[in-house]
Amino acid sequence: MLMPPFPAHKSPDPTIFEFMKRKIRYLIWGCSLAITALAAIQSYFIYNTYILKEKEAQSAVRLELIRMENLINIDSVRNAWFVHGNALLRARGITAAQSFFSSGAPVLSRKVAQYINSNPVLHQYRTVYQVVISKVLLESPSGQTFTLTDRPWFGSGQLYGEQLVIHDLTTDNNINGGLVRNFTSRSGFAINGGENSILRKMLGLLIFSVLLLGVVILLFYLSIRSLITQKKISDMQTDFINNITHEFNTPLATLGVALSTVKERLAGQPDAVLDNSVATIDRQQQRLRKLIGQVISHTAGPQQLRLHRELVHMPAFITELLGDFKLSSPQTELIAELDSQVAAIKADRFHLTTAIVNILDNAVKYGGGQVIVTTVAETDAYRIAIRDNGKGITESDQSRIFEKFYRAEKGDIHTTKGLGLGLYYSEQVVTAHGGNIRLQSGTGQGSTFTLILPR
Repeated sequence: MLMPPFPAHKSPDPTIFEFMKRKIRYLIWGCSLAITALAAIQSYFIYNTYILKEKEAQSAVRLELIRMENLINIDSVRNAWFVHGNALLRARGITAAQSFFSSGAPVLSRKVAQYINSNPVLHQYRTVYQVVISKVLLESPSGQTFTLTDRPWFGSGQLYGEQLVIHDLTTDNNINGGLVRNFTSRSGFAINGGENSILRKMLGLLIFSVLLLGVVILLFYLSIRSLITQKKISDMQTDFINNITHEFNTPLATLGVALSTVKERLAGQPDAVLDNSVATIDRQQQRLRKLIGQVISHTAGPQQLRLHRELVHMPAFITELLGDFKLSSPQTELIAELDSQVAAIKADRFHLTTAIVNILDNAVKYGGGQVIVTTVAETDAYRIAIRDNGKGITESDQSRIFEKFYRAEKGDIHTTKGLGLGLYYSEQVVTAHGGNIRLQSGTGQGSTFTLILPR
């Protein structure tokens, strides 16, 4: 009698890989968008800060120039010019007065330049100050008139670019019934070196913003690189598991044929010991075939496990399971403290056997020379506690012990064999049954795994 063929090797679903690729692309796009948005927000913030600093600089310069105007008493200077212009009109005519108002005040210009160079605020921003005669109407005693407009009066230089007005001043037209009328002037200034000064003040903010943006970009890069690396490792693990289990096809098929031959030869020759041994080999061979099928599809979660529930009488089930395990680990002291109460639960016999055997195997692998299995039948649950006297599990490992491919041992050399799927698979099985696994352990204190299954 030939055994049924081993399940064909299944390659990973290409749609899963395509989904993962899209997920990584979406993450990269999302990170790029977030970085762009952060850079835009920072730029907007820096720009507003610059505008605020610029207005503060303009206010500071304006205040210093007003102090300068008060110091040189610009009102008295304007009145003196007004009076002198009237005197020239009366004594020498309109041509002399026109020349006087057009020539400016070089002495005042030198004073202004000296004041600006000696003032730290004005000098820092390379301030240019200028007073312009906006309009003046000259009328000779004979009735001839002439109007001057936009003539530089005095200051530290010519204003270019953005010009900021300090104030406009108009001299009273009725002073002494003068011939000079509508004498209007405007004082203004411009900041030629403000950008560099403001940027120097904002240097700390600019450096911090660049560093912050750089850190965010670095973190995004490291996160994406880690995700891609983890995906590659996961793909390699999947390929390895699929390939290695596929290689079991031939030896398992040969074992099945050999076992069938032995059964046929033993037919009609009753031998209790031999029959029991063959039955044990048959059960373990069938279990190994199913286990390999489960490893091939190891990515399945508890919601994807297909359970074939049946009524399982727990005392007999546990006794048979421990008997088979004792044959495979004769050096282990296996103590069974089973509840004598007759109890049955609805469970998948194969999956539940694998889950319990995985925990027993781990107890032996990690130094458990003695394993105690205790069962307690409760009203709404059935508890199976597996306690060993091994080296225990550290607190840092306990939080990850049920993760796929996770192994507590670190380094290049492992003293115990395994792929890190046993406890992960056991937890998936118990969860699929609607139960849970609890772990109590500590370094050098052994471990106790308690399976709580609903009744």
